[in-house]
Amino acid sequence: MSSVKPNYITGKIKYFFNELFTFVKFSLNAFRHVPHNIRYPLEFFRAMYEIGVKTLPIILLTGFFTGMILGLELSDTFEAIIAGTSQFIGAALSVGLLKELGPVLTALIVVSRVCSSVTAKLGTMRVTEQIDALQTFAVDPVDFLVTPRVMAGIVSVPVLSAMSISIAFLGGWLMVTVGFEVDNSLFWEMAQFPLKLYFVWESVTKSAVIGGVVLLISTYMGFHTRGGAEGVGKATIRSVVTSSLMVIVLDYLIGTAYILAY
Repeated sequence: MSSVKPNYITGKIKYFFNELFTFVKFSLNAFRHVPHNIRYPLEFFRAMYEIGVKTLPIILLTGFFTGMILGLELSDTFEAIIAGTSQFIGAALSVGLLKELGPVLTALIVVSRVCSSVTAKLGTMRVTEQIDALQTFAVDPVDFLVTPRVMAGIVSVPVLSAMSISIAFLGGWLMVTVGFEVDNSLFWEMAQFPLKLYFVWESVTKSAVIGGVVLLISTYMGFHTRGGAEGVGKATIRSVVTSSLMVIVLDYLIGTAYILAY
């Protein structure tokens, strides 16, 4: 028993680093094709439509109700502690939504709606040998299938995040000003008071980096799918779980970096 466990752990460690090395090579190969995709942007715009436009309705709906829930719960909690403190909710909403909830919530919705679909689609193409067929016709599958989606993720997720933050703040504003009768001008004054310019850059950086990474993960999982329909299902689950975890990890790392820098 003592010899089995170390061998098992060693095998898992080797597998992890082999997988990480393969993923890094895959990512570098994807970014190598960016100049070509800029010159011929048709696939990029198709990916933007799939990732950005089709995801927008659920982003707006989720963002609006998230803002209303935050406005309701925070106002109720503040008022329960000290009467009259709901007037400060604007500050909490603006900072919380801009720095954390906006980018993270948007990225998780993109993971659930887009990344699962991308992995399943590319995985199906892999197990049915459609990707091999592209290579037969001298089409680089990474250039054609991966790079446009990664570029679209980097561009579209910050835009979706900005829309999510705006509509969530609108929902919070309605709840606080109408539900708790906070003065409108006071709400907006408090909302602007704690904001700093680097909060915006932090939000954009988080959204762009996370958008690119989760699309890299989903395309990587799809490209390396094995085992037919069952393999496609397993790859999709791995893609969603890994991407969701990376959203939280990258949010923490980038947020920490900005705090240390400023």
